[in-house]
Amino acid sequence: MRRNSFLLLMSLLTFLMMSGCSNEEYVIEEIHGNQFSLGPDEQNPEEQYALTEVTIDNQTTVDGKVNPLSALQKGDVIRFEYRNDKKPLVATIERVK
Repeated sequence: MRRNSFLLLMSLLTFLMMSGCSNEEYVIEEIHGNQFSLGPDEQNPEEQYALTEVTIDNQTTVDGKVNPLSALQKGDVIRFEYRNDKKPLVATIERVK
């Protein structure tokens, strides 16, 4: 019984950690200070898309390094993970292209 409870708890913890990760890729459309507007990486020019607004701070890492404000530019394609599911605050950013 104790072993089953442990396995169930580990499965739940793994699910919660993975649910904060984004496998989707976004392109940086606009940068205003520490706020970024992100659009989907693949876009049809004839369609409209809602932009995703995220906020970074001095604890956000980009490709494993701190000081993200100087590391990112408009047009970069990224994946990101929210900080402890606290939208819109971003914990990590991985540059894809």
